[in-house]
Amino acid sequence: MSEEERTLIDKSESSSFEDLASAAAHEIEEAKIAEAAAAEKAVAAEQVSDTVKDEWQDVLASGALLKKILKPGDEASGARPQRSDICRISYELKIRDSGEIVEKRDQVKIYLGDNEVLQGLDLVLTLMHEGEECLLQLAPRFAYGEAGLKPGESLGLVGEIDGPKYEGPAIGPETWLEARLELHDWNEEPEHETLPIAERMEIGIRRRARGNWWYGRGEAQLAVQLYRRALDVLDESEGGITDPTPAGELVPTSEALTALLEERLRVHNNMAAAQLKAGAYDAALQAVTRVLQCQPNNAKALYRKSRILSAMGRNMEALAAAKAAAAAAPQDSGTKKVLQKCEEKANRDRSVERRLAKRMLGTSDSPKSGGAPDKKPSRTKMLVWGSLLLSLLVGVASVLVYRYKIQAH
Repeated sequence: MSEEERTLIDKSESSSFEDLASAAAHEIEEAKIAEAAAAEKAVAAEQVSDTVKDEWQDVLASGALLKKILKPGDEASGARPQRSDICRISYELKIRDSGEIVEKRDQVKIYLGDNEVLQGLDLVLTLMHEGEECLLQLAPRFAYGEAGLKPGESLGLVGEIDGPKYEGPAIGPETWLEARLELHDWNEEPEHETLPIAERMEIGIRRRARGNWWYGRGEAQLAVQLYRRALDVLDESEGGITDPTPAGELVPTSEALTALLEERLRVHNNMAAAQLKAGAYDAALQAVTRVLQCQPNNAKALYRKSRILSAMGRNMEALAAAKAAAAAAPQDSGTKKVLQKCEEKANRDRSVERRLAKRMLGTSDSPKSGGAPDKKPSRTKMLVWGSLLLSLLVGVASVLVYRYKIQAH
């Protein structure tokens, strides 16, 4: 055996050398495992991120509202906008099948939860983080609903009373939309009392206009929601608006406050119409009564009061309100029609009451001249006449018996 081979054997049999070599190998192996694990974790995280970006999330677990993240937002903070927050957003709506653009808005501010945008967008915004951008697929009920959208109809853009009209192809009740939505940032809604009257007027008018848009589409409940939100910001009792006197007169206020009150009464009037359409008659009557407390001769309020009372079956009260509405707006065709219907219902009620009274009193109408008599008398009449005849016979017999006894004596 050579000296070199003997040296190698001696080193391999040395316990200290073996321990050092084994420890070094173990450390190298652990480092390799740690490095591989870190690389695998990074790849897995990247794959998960790609999966989140690529796959559609079923927001409501019904397949009617799908979301796909295009650009993640600030997820580290975990903050998301809440109802009534003022969100700054950009969005683009398209018809899913054709790609036709329906509406596009950049850097617009909306009040979250007020349905100032389509319901699908309003719902998804509560699930987004600041800076997030996503793609949505909206079923018809979260877009333009059963009413759809026809060319020439209003888009009802946020903050615009007389906004642009839709110029694309007709959107039917089964049309899905695709939306690209980005949430830039948001702020909490300020306390209404801290806002100047001019800004409160602007917000109130904006909400009333959006409520009118939903009402025109047959969405009475959504309209009522917007009208109530408008009343929240238009309520100004501490600033000088007070309840009217018994005569219906208001204490003089500034022009700005007077305009605020008039806008509030317009909202009450519109809300009464929406509540009537939704079948909430008591609430509708309360809303229209508030208007008439301040403006007793408001023709629109009187007209709607007559319709509400008529729907509640209070026809005589409805007739009185319809007469007052016709007197306040004698040239209005709508009030004339309502008055005519109320008169017809009131006449029917009077006729029914007369018939009931006659039945209770046991009387009947006299036969009309020239009318043919009944061919067969009723059973009741036969019993009455039979009883009268029997009574007459008993009376005659009693008289004869009495006279016979007198003569015998």
